[in-house]
Amino acid sequence: MRIDIFSNRKKLEEQKIKISEDLLKIKDLVGKPRRSTYEESEIKTQLKELGYRVEEIGKKVGGKGNLDLKKIKGIIFLLKDREMSSPEIGKILKISRNRANEYLKKMEVDNILKSRFIGKKKYYSVLKNRSERKKGLEEK
Repeated sequence: MRIDIFSNRKKLEEQKIKISEDLLKIKDLVGKPRRSTYEESEIKTQLKELGYRVEEIGKKVGGKGNLDLKKIKGIIFLLKDREMSSPEIGKILKISRNRANEYLKKMEVDNILKSRFIGKKKYYSVLKNRSERKKGLEEK
């Protein structure tokens, strides 16, 4: 889990550096006097691409991908020795059931948790060892 968080941060930093480099290129193009129509269209194209990249990073940082590390640790601590549902976890961590679901789904996708249904309720627990995690990766 810790490696995934650091690799995500590293990817975001690399994207930020790439955006900074693109901004410098655009500033260089804008700073030149007497631009041709080709250079102007190139500037517009680069600005559009830059806008898309900024939106993409914004979604990763500010959207569902931005999970609080303390809450993740809290969920792991709660589920270490037992199974719980998202409403139960939400009450204990003082977050909404929907927000608890976001955390749980993300952690399940990252092979930190496993889930099972009992009736209509979905219960989560921590994957105990590496063999369980490998098995979860192979199933995907």
